[in-house]
Amino acid sequence: MNFYPTDADIHLEFDKIKKLIVQNCRSASSSAMAQNIKPVRNTVQLHLLLEQCNEFKNILQYKAPFPDTSFNDISRDIKMLFVQGSVLTPEQFGNIRSVSALVNNIIHFFTEKQKQYPALSKITEKVYITHEIIDAINQIIDMHGEVKSSASKELGLIRIELSSKRRESERKFRVFVNNLKKLGWLRQNEENFYNGRRVLSVLTEHKRDVKGLIHGSSETGKTVFIEPSETIQINNEIAELEQDEKKEIYRLLRQLTNDLRAFKELIQHYQEALTIIDFTRAKALLAYQLNAHLPTIEKQPILRLVNAYHPLLFLQNKQQHKATVPLNIELHAGQRILVISGPNAGGKSVTLKTVGLLQIMLQSGLTIPVAEGSVMSLFNNIFSDIGDSQSIEYELSTYSSRLVKMKYFLEHANRRTLVLIDEFGTGSDPELGGAIAEVVLEELASKKVMGIITTHYSNIKILAQNLHSVCNASMDFDAQTLLPKYQLIIGQPGSSFTFEVAQKTGIPSNILERARKKVNRDKLKLNNLLSSLQKEKDKVNKQFKELKAKEEQANSALIKYEQLTEKLHQKLEINKAQNEEKSRLSELGKKLNILSTDWNNVKNKKDVIQKFVGLMTAEKKKSIARESESRKEQRRQKILKVKKEQIKVGSTVKLIGTQQSGIVEEIKKEKAKIVFGEIISIVSLENLELCD
Repeated sequence: MNFYPTDADIHLEFDKIKKLIVQNCRSASSSAMAQNIKPVRNTVQLHLLLEQCNEFKNILQYKAPFPDTSFNDISRDIKMLFVQGSVLTPEQFGNIRSVSALVNNIIHFFTEKQKQYPALSKITEKVYITHEIIDAINQIIDMHGEVKSSASKELGLIRIELSSKRRESERKFRVFVNNLKKLGWLRQNEENFYNGRRVLSVLTEHKRDVKGLIHGSSETGKTVFIEPSETIQINNEIAELEQDEKKEIYRLLRQLTNDLRAFKELIQHYQEALTIIDFTRAKALLAYQLNAHLPTIEKQPILRLVNAYHPLLFLQNKQQHKATVPLNIELHAGQRILVISGPNAGGKSVTLKTVGLLQIMLQSGLTIPVAEGSVMSLFNNIFSDIGDSQSIEYELSTYSSRLVKMKYFLEHANRRTLVLIDEFGTGSDPELGGAIAEVVLEELASKKVMGIITTHYSNIKILAQNLHSVCNASMDFDAQTLLPKYQLIIGQPGSSFTFEVAQKTGIPSNILERARKKVNRDKLKLNNLLSSLQKEKDKVNKQFKELKAKEEQANSALIKYEQLTEKLHQKLEINKAQNEEKSRLSELGKKLNILSTDWNNVKNKKDVIQKFVGLMTAEKKKSIARESESRKEQRRQKILKVKKEQIKVGSTVKLIGTQQSGIVEEIKKEKAKIVFGEIISIVSLENLELCD
């Protein structure tokens, strides 16, 4: 991506976004990467970076398990591996060991989670698991960063002898100290070290009484440092053994360094992988703080931001527990340039900067604070004219500097250019500057650039209304309180509310009236019209909200009424069924009572038995019929449920078994009003089917 001017990204505050990412980095190498972040030209690489950032953001958001990626930066250690003859320190080997173990762990993690994190797992493509580096270091260096005595037979023997000599020296020295202590020849700090040798702190007046080697005296001259003669020889032997130990340690470290040189490229890739992971984590932390999402990226130039936020404003307001008004904006083939007007401090510049900053962030591999449903494309250029660009170096006035930019825009802009111009046309005579601004806008529109332009000029608003692919927009403003609402309204220019704001600040009305008379009548008329439109819009919005609230109340009451009606209907159906059952049982009881009487009064019991059997058979048939009817009703209700889901108002349907089709005009419960040509019929839904 090309910027013009070259510091356009700074005017859009991308440098502040970089600082936020740097603060999230945990290593010098990833911090350097964050400081140098810039738009990516390779689209394949950009898509990968965006997916990696989004995957890591999801890990943070959902607190998914992930290896601890904090590490000691080994950039300097790796450089030494590439220098023949260099020798690493035990601490440097410890760092390489921890980095190797960490990368092995991360590779193992991504091997198991590759399907879950396909983009992040690509970070470890250049590295592989190996234990040779760790094993080689473990043979020489312990977990405290010290060279092991077992690293070589020679070192082991040297340290055994060294330990023995030190114990012997300690014993002899302690005997000497105790003897002199009894004589009172020592100072309170009876022993010390001088030039690396263990010495006694002897009172100056007794220095000739103590046999040994004088190494020096205190600044006051009251103390002399003497190495006892009994320990001189053994201390010399200890010094020689310490030199032997250092030589053997150096030999081992040199050998280990040479052994690891075979893995220097792999170790370098380890460092690079961890740097990228930490850098991605830093970007994802910012994305998590911003509640960022990855928009859909289209090939053709388009910009549709849904509930977008200026990231710095969002974080600032979040810290102050204040709400931020989201931005909804759309640029496409039929609406390439938005001309935003309205009063000062209404949010025009913030809207412009939000669009520019989010575009730079996206093309630098950062997910951005927009809602799902947002769509963006990639631009080759961002040309901006924001703020006072007066150049002292070239002795250009503000307006001249703006004209230089406009010239560059006209010469280099194309359909893959995003143009951002704040306070378009200002800096010169309004009438003349406005005329030039009109022509520039016409040329930019002809080049099919996409852009956001803010202005107060009426002629620009009028041109935007009539120019193809250019559209007016305004920042919503409360005409009563004269306070901004920070909401973008597309399709309508905005009034500057110049006189209204001036009146609110207390400027006398007679002065304002004189000012009105000096204004061009057409311009004043347009401004008054826009102001009136804003007031009418506020009034309509208020009425709309009131009607919406009443509609919601009515809908709520209707739903409640329908629910109560349904419950009542169900209760009536239950009562009807219960009454029918009671009536049936009562009738059956009467018949059984008659049979009981006949049984007691007649001699021929067979007739009574036949009547009983006949009665029971009839009841059985009625029961089967009722069950059959119930099953039919259940099947009917299932069919109705399916048909209600399929058939909607406006659906094309036909009667089952016929070919004539009609349009559903209305649906009430289980019936639909169908228009068959000039005939309107009321038909049960179960008898209808959708036309193919």
